[in-house]
Amino acid sequence: MTLRPQAVLAVVTSLLVLSPASAETPLDDLIEPELNRTACFARVYDAAHLRANPKQKTTAMTLWMKYENMGGTPPVMALAIALAIKQRGDPVAMYSQGGCDFQQTGNRDTSNNVLIKTYPKEAGFVCMQSARPDVFKAVSAQEGGDLILDRGKDRDTLMVYLDDSLIMVKRANRGKLIGVKFGADDRVFLLRRTDLKDCASTEEAVTTPEPGVPSRPR
Repeated sequence: MTLRPQAVLAVVTSLLVLSPASAETPLDDLIEPELNRTACFARVYDAAHLRANPKQKTTAMTLWMKYENMGGTPPVMALAIALAIKQRGDPVAMYSQGGCDFQQTGNRDTSNNVLIKTYPKEAGFVCMQSARPDVFKAVSAQEGGDLILDRGKDRDTLMVYLDDSLIMVKRANRGKLIGVKFGADDRVFLLRRTDLKDCASTEEAVTTPEPGVPSRPR
């Protein structure tokens, strides 16, 4: 995925920017802060788990991460993510795209209120999501919601903390915005590292341009 500079300036005023010699962050064990470095984390819930948790609507989640070049000399990098979610009764995934910023007071909004109540810390990687993927000639300035990422107990686990809603899209019509609500049982997820091929469809959904729109530089 490519985060266009104007989109970043419009939506994310303090997007994570790192040089190779930047200070360590909680995600460095999961994905090295190096240009073009990628990682994939996923979770598929089996029937037994869903029966034991009848209020959980999420049946599968995939999260693809990549450090991208935002320009400059030396290059300035940003952590970009793509999130895919499947829910009960609908086998078609929904997608969300955003950029992440690590801050010591990341779990506070501009009014100093807690941003995501399920997240137990102050510092965190806050990911501001776009209302639709950056695959159109015109990009809406509408925000799609927030989520927070954190390292799990080891370098192969990732914690995802969701707010009460996100704006997402489906691959077949990425121009149509879907308001997805998350109940109490769909806010905190532990994902496990998996092969990058398992994130291929998630990456494709937020990077392949609409017909007639040229591919963007990456």
